[in-house]
Parts: sequence; C-alpha cells; structure tokens
Amino acid sequence: MSWAEFYLVVSGLITLVLLIIAFPWLRRKDHAKHDSLSNTQIVKQRLAELEREVQEGLISEHDKRQAVDELKLALVDESAFQAHKTGNATLPLLICGIIALASGAWVYFYVNQMEKVAQGADAISALPQLSQQLANGNASNLTQQDIVQLALAIRQRLRQAPDDDTGWMYFGRLMLSLGQEIQAIEAMDKAVSLSPDKSANRITLAQALMTTADVNNLKRAQGLLLGLLNDNPQNDNLALMMAVVSAQLGDLNNTKRFYSQVEGKLPSDSDVAKRLVSRIEELEQQSITVGAQTEQPASQLSQVNQKRAENASDALTGFTVSVSLSEDALAHAPTEGFLIVFAQDANSQNKMPAAVVKMPIQGFPVSVELTTRNAMMPQYTLASLSQVTITARLSIDGDVAPAKGEWQGNTQVAVRQGDLTSISVIIDKEL
Repeated sequence: MSWAEFYLVVSGLITLVLLIIAFPWLRRKDHAKHDSLSNTQIVKQRLAELEREVQEGLISEHDKRQAVDELKLALVDESAFQAHKTGNATLPLLICGIIALASGAWVYFYVNQMEKVAQGADAISALPQLSQQLANGNASNLTQQDIVQLALAIRQRLRQAPDDDTGWMYFGRLMLSLGQEIQAIEAMDKAVSLSPDKSANRITLAQALMTTADVNNLKRAQGLLLGLLNDNPQNDNLALMMAVVSAQLGDLNNTKRFYSQVEGKLPSDSDVAKRLVSRIEELEQQSITVGAQTEQPASQLSQVNQKRAENASDALTGFTVSVSLSEDALAHAPTEGFLIVFAQDANSQNKMPAAVVKMPIQGFPVSVELTTRNAMMPQYTLASLSQVTITARLSIDGDVAPAKGEWQGNTQVAVRQGDLTSISVIIDKEL
C-alpha cells in the first residue's frame, strides 16, 4: 500500500467517525424542526375550529378569545424550550468529538507503530541505491545505519518471497555483520534448507558457525565441512577451514590430517599456520599426559573411577525419556537415520542444547536417559537450568539442526536437581 492510499483510507475513516458523531445531533435538529411545523399546523387547525364553533353558536366570542390566547401562550412556551434545548447541545458534542478524534489518533499511532512503519518504508525506498553501492564494490563506505536499512529492506522483501534462498543468505550475512549471530545462523539455515545442493550456502553457514566459538556450532561446522570435503576432497580452502575448526574442538587427528593437506601451500609467515602448529603441539602434549595417567595400577585406577562414578551419581540430574510415535509418524516418518533427543532452556532464546543423545532409529517405544553426563559443555548442563524443552527428533542426516521431511515431538518440563524424572515424548509433527 502506497502512502497516498494510506492517507486516503485514513481520511475516509476520519470522515466516517465525524458523521457517526454528528448524525444523532443532525437528526435531532430535523426532528425539532418537523415537530415545530406540526405544532403550528395543529394551532391553525384549532383556530379554524374555534371560528366555526362561534359561527354555529356553540361558544361565545369571549370564550373564543380566551382559547386563542391559551393556544398562543402554549406555542410560545414550546418554541422557547426547543430553542433552549437545541442551543446547549452544540458545545458538548463538539468537545466530545474532538476528544474522540484525538484519542483515536493516539491509539492508532501507538498500536500501529507508525515510526517503525516509516522506517520500513524508508529502508525499501533506499534499497536500490544501497544495492547499487554494493554492486559497485563500495561496501566499505556503508555506514552502520545503511547496513541496518539494507537488512530491514531485504527482510521486507523476504516476506513477499519467502523461498528466495539468495535473499536469506544476504540477510544472514548482514545480520552477522551487525553482531546478531543467532538471527544470522537461522537465516543461513533457511537458505541451506531451501537449496541444499548449493555448496556456497553451506560454506557460508560453516564460516558463520565458526565465528561463534560455541562448541555445538563448531561441531555443526565440522559436520558441514566433512560433507563438502567428501564431494570435493582436493579443495584446499575447505581443508584449511576443517583444520581450524578441528583445532578449536581439540580434534587432534582431523587437525593433523587436514593441515597436512595445506601445510606446504601456506606462506611461511602465515599466522594461521603458526597457530595450527602450536595447537597441534599442545594437543599432542595433552595426549601424552592422558596416556601417562592411564598407566596407573589397575587397582588405583579402579578406585578413582569408582569414586568419580559415585560423585556423578550423587549429582546426577536429568530425565528418563520414553519416546513413542503417533499413528501418522508410524506411517510416514523415516525408518532409517537417527533418533536425537535433546534438552534446551525453555526460559531463554538460547538454542544450544544442554544435553544431547543420538542413536540409530530402532523399534518404538524406546527409553532414553538424558542427564548431565550428556552435556555438550561442562559449564552448561541440565543442572544449571530450571525449565527445559525436551525434543525427540527422527533425523535423516544425524544433525541437530532441523531438516525437511524429519519428524519431531517435544514437551516442556521442570528440572529437579539431583533427580531423574520420567517423562514421555510423542513424535507427531513433520518438519
């Protein structure tokens, strides 16, 4: 809707309100005029009757004059009353009309967020100019406000074309540049789901996941890069990204494997190469330390493990989840793949799972134990939450991120510290 159409509609609504307010008053004036004419006609008719009665000798001339005087007095009193009543209604109606219009305008402006609507319109009008600036290679000249306007304009366009994977990818990149990592990854996920065959979209998503330094996101990035390397094993850029993300995760084998592929192709003074070499040495030293600890006497090691198990049992917090399928899921859900059960904080926008269990799809119903032992990060477990959403998903690719054709079910439940709570989850919704 253009601004001209908007102003036209608003003007029509205001006119309608004014007519509704004024109609009772105008109708009352018409009624008053009509009543006055009717009363005058009645008086004239009565005067004619009195004249006829005098001629017929029914009343005297004195009685006639007395009756005429009474009729005149009654007509004068009624006219004065109507004039007084009509004159006093104008001011109250005018004041009420002004108050009603002012209140309506304020409510309309407040509810419809006219300032934000104007910002959206300005962003859309500025889209061609900003797009041309990007196309000319002048992205460095864009201000923070320009980027915000560009992101807002693209989001408005995506409302009209939600299946545009390129638009979602551009929107994700802009949100990432604004520091909105969660929204950026969600937008890129949307682009990948719309066009899963585009390797460029998956590479961009992996890069975005790597920038977050979140363990769960890093594992997702590693999975995406492994899939891309399976399709194109000689791609050195992918191998370097895989080495970097594996180093962040502490995956020594993959770090060494993919770094060896690009080792001789990097400049000798490359900061990335130096950091990777340093990280590999650190991981190898940690591996040697862990190996030495495992050479402790069997009895001593058994005592240590038993003590750890007792401590873990004392602090165990989580759920025994009974997973079953609805009738539709039994008929249409995938029979091959993985069952992923995970818990997320129900009281925040944090999408990172506090605990995850993945297993091959098997017969249902199945019981899964989801506890603090299944945490992705030691500092972020079920014990640190009070209310969680438990989700069970039948995944085709084994990724926690949802994909088209997968089925899931969820339930929300409170966390009882130091206790295993039995709950049931029915998988009944197709994604």
